[in-house]
Amino acid sequence: MATTALVDRDLDVGRRILKALAWADIKVNIAFWAHTPQIGEWQLFIATPLVDSEGHRSAYERVLRILHDAGMDAELPWRRIFLRSPKDPVLKSLEDRTSYSGPVEIMESQNALTGTPNYYVTYAPHPGGTFRILNVPVGDRFVEDAYVYGATWHVSGLDHLREFLSKLRLNRDVVEAAVEELSTEKRALIPNVQVRVRDFKQLRPA
Repeated sequence: MATTALVDRDLDVGRRILKALAWADIKVNIAFWAHTPQIGEWQLFIATPLVDSEGHRSAYERVLRILHDAGMDAELPWRRIFLRSPKDPVLKSLEDRTSYSGPVEIMESQNALTGTPNYYVTYAPHPGGTFRILNVPVGDRFVEDAYVYGATWHVSGLDHLREFLSKLRLNRDVVEAAVEELSTEKRALIPNVQVRVRDFKQLRPA
């Protein structure tokens, strides 16, 4: 187990980073904080197809530009962020450990320019939106301590939100109840969502 605890602030910064990337339509297969014992530091790993399509350097430049535009320069030393290809066998093995049963949280964020409602949809199979793994083999490596995030998507417009939720095989009554809750609270929680692996993987980037 890591001797240096990962603080709640870092977990929150990671969530906001993932929301900023979702808003910019940057696909993320999996994201997690892992402790690096050699330097006694927690580092944020993000697996994105952007690395394969644009190369490491261009991917970093684009991601850092997005975070800069989101006003996050002061939130986290960028040297603690590592982008990886989703094809990395260790990350792919870790992705396969993700649970497919838990709550779906929806948060509304109005587009100031167009007035179109935008939504962050987070599938968080574990309390706090992350699950922790300790001292387990992942792929061909050993993970001492890591916090893995649930998936986050950005959806624009109410009709697209309904369509997206239908892909999770939620019935119409559940979807409409969430829409009604959003209209008054600007957020909604759908508990105990059971998602089939093949359906969930269709929502995630290849």
